[in-house]
Amino acid sequence: MLVVLYHAAVTLVPEAYPLVSMGQTGVTFFFMLSGFVLAWSMNPSTSRRQFYWRRFARIWPLHALTTAAAVVLVLVTQGDQSVPQLLSSLLLVQGWLGEQHWVYAYNGVSWSLSCEAFFYAVFPFLAVRLARLEPGKLFRAGATVFAAAVALVSVLLAFAPGFDWGALFYTFPAFRIAEFTVGVCLAIAMGKGWKPRVGVGVGTAAALGSFLLLEAVDGIAPWHTAGPLAGALSIPGFALLIAAFADRDRCGGRPTFVSAPALVKLGEWSFALYLVHELVLRTALELGPENLAQRAALAAVGIALSIPLAGAAYTFVERPIEARLRSRGASRGPAADTPEPEKSLVAK
Repeated sequence: MLVVLYHAAVTLVPEAYPLVSMGQTGVTFFFMLSGFVLAWSMNPSTSRRQFYWRRFARIWPLHALTTAAAVVLVLVTQGDQSVPQLLSSLLLVQGWLGEQHWVYAYNGVSWSLSCEAFFYAVFPFLAVRLARLEPGKLFRAGATVFAAAVALVSVLLAFAPGFDWGALFYTFPAFRIAEFTVGVCLAIAMGKGWKPRVGVGVGTAAALGSFLLLEAVDGIAPWHTAGPLAGALSIPGFALLIAAFADRDRCGGRPTFVSAPALVKLGEWSFALYLVHELVLRTALELGPENLAQRAALAAVGIALSIPLAGAAYTFVERPIEARLRSRGASRGPAADTPEPEKSLVAK
């Protein structure tokens, strides 16, 4: 929802942008959580080929569907998009291209899937090496990655402020893998017995506090590199949040508000929501709202419509096609990941 509100402001209600400018850090949370979940559910019996096929089955079908919807929207609105741009999006290489007209072509949010595709490609090699480390070394590795990401953008901004480093690094897979790697380190450390010393209250406060602090700083001193720098700076808070909730689940603690069935269902729909919401908001913009009230109303309606649309996409497209594709690969090995991922975590 951080990302959805951010795009609603960018697309329809720029007056609200100062209130949600750091909504883009939701992508950092997504990348970290992706690394955490993949490492948390590692299964030694899964081959690389199986792993890659399952990742393809997980993200590409719905990406293809929403890209097709984006093609229709571009044709109807007579947008300036090309076949090469379409191919780069379908092949998930657009994040490497740097130029915004290529990175955000068609369904703009799919740039993050370009990063995810890179993360998936390197994960089997990265995780095997990190799994050999003890928790202390894992935390040092994560801290080094965090410090390097912050330092890189800060130094480049200081020495070459005229270049748009923010636009480059925000969507660049080789930079965003820092967030993914921290998530992997955190999961492996917890799999080896490390426990966070804070509960879900402190973890939530750390993440929320980081967001509010970055929002306040951005309001008084807008950054040329807000996206990548803000994302990197939010890593510690999100790490505490993820660790605290994961430990609560692992230890069988009292259910929290995020365990409510409605929120779990929204979590299941979240990938579909991510892929459909900007298309809905762009369609709303094409209706030609003339003033703030109309734009705000269309933004609210667009978000409200995106949620059930995401539910339908999850129920009738994402889930069944993923299951069908995964079953085709069952003959090559296990058909599904273990239902108890913590028991299969590689801890060597």
